[in-house]
Amino acid sequence: MFDARLDPEGLSDADLETLRQFGVRGGLVVPRRGHSLEEAAEATQRVTTVQLPRLERAGFDVVTCASAPLWLAGTRGLARLLDGLPEALGRPGVVALGPLEWTKDGPAERELLATQLRLADELGRPVVVTAPRLRHEALTARLLAALDRAGVAPHRVLVDGVSAKTVRSVLARGHLVALSLHPERLGVDLAERLVHSLGPERLVLATGAGDGPNDLLALPRLVSRLKQARLSAAVITRVSGQTLRRFLGRPD
Repeated sequence: MFDARLDPEGLSDADLETLRQFGVRGGLVVPRRGHSLEEAAEATQRVTTVQLPRLERAGFDVVTCASAPLWLAGTRGLARLLDGLPEALGRPGVVALGPLEWTKDGPAERELLATQLRLADELGRPVVVTAPRLRHEALTARLLAALDRAGVAPHRVLVDGVSAKTVRSVLARGHLVALSLHPERLGVDLAERLVHSLGPERLVLATGAGDGPNDLLALPRLVSRLKQARLSAAVITRVSGQTLRRFLGRPD
């Protein structure tokens, strides 16, 4: 199993051992949001210098991403962070641009999104975009429109944070979708029904393990449910890791 969103800063060594015992073999480590430009840069550095080596020592195959967070649009000093992005994306283990968390639909945020999408295209990197929690349906529609305007190849974009109400519209645009498992927003029961109805095409799974009160074993529990429902091994393999690994350029 390969998780599309991990936050190891919130995971103890015992948590990591539990994940490993239940079959989670790696995932995409997402830097914490931070509250300033400096904190955002430090969060990315901590992931690459501390957390990736820590998880690798624990036996996990992990990668990460880097970006200039969209909520920093218009912040003084942002140009410096943007200038350093190509170097950040060239660090060992940094395989994607993101997460680009869409929180509002303002001109500065749209421009910062477009700038980074162009950079990702130039560097040949996949992009991870996070749909908003607040005003979810309306702002997700605007996010998809912004991605269309930017002209990014749809298959190069993974959108996480989607809900049962928005997953089909994201898939219809040709993007990959991460079903973000969370006990209060998208539980295992609903996720199982979505996998049944949507099929494995461009569908991956994320838990956000380590980021607040999430279900540490949501991914193994969902995979177990899919096996009990007699889905084919090929379908389960694709949604539980293969599709995501290929998107991120990892070997099967």
